[in-house]
Amino acid sequence: MLMRDMMTRDVPSLHLKDSLRQGVELLRWTKLDALPVVDEAGLLIGIFTKANVLDAFLAGVDTSELIEGHFNTQVVTVGVDAPYQEVEQRAKQTLVGTGVVVDKEGKALGIFTKVDMILALFKEAEKLATQLNTVYQAMPNGIIVVDRHNCIQQINPSGEKILKLKEPIQGLKLSNAFPGLDLRDVIIKSQHLVGVQTEMNQVKVLCNISPIGELAGAVIVFQALTDFDQVALELDATKRLYETLLTVTNIAYEAIFVVDDQGKITLVNEAACQFFGKREKELLQQPIEQVMENTRLMRTLKTGMAETNEIQVINGRPYIVSRMPIVRQGKIIGAVGKIIFQKLEEVKDVAQRLAQMDQELNFYKERVGSTRLPVTFNQIVTVSQDLRRLKNEAEIAARGNSTILLTGESGTGKELFAEAIHQASPYRNGPYVKVNCAAVPENLLESEFFGYANGAFTGAQKGGKLGKFATANGGTLFLDEIGDMSLNLQSKLLRVLEDRCFEPVGSNEAVKVDIRIITATNKELQQKVASGEFRSDLYYRLNVISFRLIPIRDRPEDIIPLVHVFLEKLNQDFGKQISGVTPEVQKILVNHRWPGNVRELKNVIERAVNFASGELLELTDLPFYLREEKQEDAFPLKKEWNLESVHEHLDKETLEQALLIMKGNKSEVARLLGISRSWLYEKLRRYDISHR
Repeated sequence: MLMRDMMTRDVPSLHLKDSLRQGVELLRWTKLDALPVVDEAGLLIGIFTKANVLDAFLAGVDTSELIEGHFNTQVVTVGVDAPYQEVEQRAKQTLVGTGVVVDKEGKALGIFTKVDMILALFKEAEKLATQLNTVYQAMPNGIIVVDRHNCIQQINPSGEKILKLKEPIQGLKLSNAFPGLDLRDVIIKSQHLVGVQTEMNQVKVLCNISPIGELAGAVIVFQALTDFDQVALELDATKRLYETLLTVTNIAYEAIFVVDDQGKITLVNEAACQFFGKREKELLQQPIEQVMENTRLMRTLKTGMAETNEIQVINGRPYIVSRMPIVRQGKIIGAVGKIIFQKLEEVKDVAQRLAQMDQELNFYKERVGSTRLPVTFNQIVTVSQDLRRLKNEAEIAARGNSTILLTGESGTGKELFAEAIHQASPYRNGPYVKVNCAAVPENLLESEFFGYANGAFTGAQKGGKLGKFATANGGTLFLDEIGDMSLNLQSKLLRVLEDRCFEPVGSNEAVKVDIRIITATNKELQQKVASGEFRSDLYYRLNVISFRLIPIRDRPEDIIPLVHVFLEKLNQDFGKQISGVTPEVQKILVNHRWPGNVRELKNVIERAVNFASGELLELTDLPFYLREEKQEDAFPLKKEWNLESVHEHLDKETLEQALLIMKGNKSEVARLLGISRSWLYEKLRRYDISHR
């Protein structure tokens, strides 16, 4: 508490040319006992008190006489920012009970009295009492206050709850309410008791007991021992789990190490210390990049993508390496790395796999173009708890042979899930055949699916042709866009699913197949069933196991990991070294609705990489509609987007300007605006802009 909190402000001052009458009138008007006296510059020179008035009257001085010579020049002054302790010392020096508050230049700002100090103390005491009561009421520990006669004065709500009290205990003797708790030494001898275990109202508690003043009473702070027991059990369980983890990792012959989200090593086993040739304390808290060359753990931290049993060359020798992200509540909080390096069997296997890789490389070099590796669940990038759970369920379902239905919006990854299910199924060694039901012409559907016999129709291929079902025999048939299949083909598909056999077009001979059927659609099949566009019996036959894939707007935590996956591939394709995105770009990507889901995100990043010139993707690298979305955030009066009209903000003036800049080249205009050519033509048609 400072002087400014106690002083009386806006006090009038007296000057040497003022009369005694003026001084008396000011004292009466202000109802104060004293007033400051200042010179012409406003600097304090003394204090005029009621005692000065009485002395002047007793001396027979006329009231018209000036106050000069009738005031005290010895005045106690205190700075406006002086603390209470200093004010208290200064107040003891004043004989008139009043002091003057001055600024640094010595000008009077007000006065202070002993009454002001007392009132300020009352105010401060009231404030402290309120704060203390708030703490008292809110404390999770129980508190009991007893007086000098060992009578209970107060107990806080937490104490009543801990002791499960049903009736008030205020006023009772502590020894009667809680036998066995003796406070005589605490009160009489002012002793402090710490860690006292006792029983209160049949509840085992741990108490700290302290005296209040001298023979004034005591306060008991207590907590139920069951709470401490629970914490102790949890800590013990955690300790045992940690010790078990260390034991398991040290028994393993692989080098195992754990890093945090910054890539710093937090745990290593003995095999890892042996592998790196360093002691544990030399490895802990060290960046993994400085300890291990060519590490890909930082990639795992960025993308959340696990890699198992990969061949990696370290210090000129090949090893089998695995990496797994550690995900908690949708965030990557670290990663685990494992290196197999001690067993001869693994080294032999490495050599065989390297030889196989050389053969595959030579084979690929001879082929025009390139082929991609099969998709597995490890390659489906996600840190979302919901999608991770969906992946686990799909991996479990893949082990059987039941038909699986994948639903969800376009671009959510149904094709990836279908292939990952195939790779995790008993049919993984068989063919994986994919058919887009919406892309096959109606008149070719039956022959495309079931094939045809020799001479089945005019123009038929000599010797006949295998259909998709026969091609997929022993493997998996993925029917995409199943909701667009004709009713005629639906009935035949149902028969194949029931009997596992079919007749090619132009043949009376049944062909039996052993295949796994996976279907996908972005349509609401139940609505199509209700409207008669899809057979209900086929729907229920396909819907044995179904998974609805989550749109990316409902799992925004996956956006940045996916961006890093796309950048890694695009850097290879374009020969660039883009390491990430700026905070501004990250904010836009996370906040965008992504009606095209992951497919749209991938296209946006590819477009941005084409235009990027630095190590990070900038705002100017993004498509036009995302940049304008940023502008709309700055000017909220513009119309809002929705999923159906995400590009409606491309107005006529913008299109005409783009056409002018690109000299009418539609491909370049679409590239500039970040939209497809078909969407560009649709916008030109809507705005009646000539595009010939």
